[in-house]
Amino acid sequence: MWGGLTVKMATSSSAGRIFTLCRNFQNVLKVTSVTKPQHSTISFNKCYLGLHGSVQHCRALHTSISRRGLDEFFDFPENRGETTVKSGAPWTAKQLRTKSNEDLHKLWYVLLKEKNMLLTLEQEAKRQRLQMPSPERIRKVERSMIRLETVVNERETALRLLQTGQEKGRPGDWRKNKFGYVYWYRFKEYAIPWYMNKRYKRKQFYTPNFVEPHIRLRIEKHMRERARKKTLQKQTREKLREKFPQMKVSAS
Repeated sequence: MWGGLTVKMATSSSAGRIFTLCRNFQNVLKVTSVTKPQHSTISFNKCYLGLHGSVQHCRALHTSISRRGLDEFFDFPENRGETTVKSGAPWTAKQLRTKSNEDLHKLWYVLLKEKNMLLTLEQEAKRQRLQMPSPERIRKVERSMIRLETVVNERETALRLLQTGQEKGRPGDWRKNKFGYVYWYRFKEYAIPWYMNKRYKRKQFYTPNFVEPHIRLRIEKHMRERARKKTLQKQTREKLREKFPQMKVSAS
């Protein structure tokens, strides 16, 4: 009798422990999902058990799911089969300068996504040997991205001028090598002074005297080639005037 009671008590206590453990495990791995129109978010609560079994919650991690999946690489269904698709003008630098850095960051990825979609559409049109609808959209997106990058570089340059007084991120100077070519040399940091650095001395930032005549010959060769190209263009224009008198040929 007492043995059976002991077995029942042990069984009930073990079942209670398992129930408590499952309850704590359920609280730890609690997943809350919130569904909204055109936007769904899944929140995973990062939490862990303390030494005494208490649950301590950390900051939630949010991830959003895609709405269209691989359809993001293709145009909208209502634009398929159309010969022309209406599109707005590209972003101007004046408009982009009024945006904040966060807005420019978001706009860059929007333009990148649009460019990927248009390139996919262009490749599909080439595969089917069809005309891409409104191919000028690619050029508009590329212009907008170039202007956006220009505006970001302007802000970085202004911030660098304010902080360090230097226009370029890496300062430098115009140097002349031993062949007489002038190029922009970017400064570097060395562990030892320049007059003790053999690697720096091998660069030879000077032009020997015996190279000066060859520099003059190189300049003469360049001027001769440029004059030859101008003469050839002039002869080509004269031949076109003789063959097509009604055609207007630019003088340049």
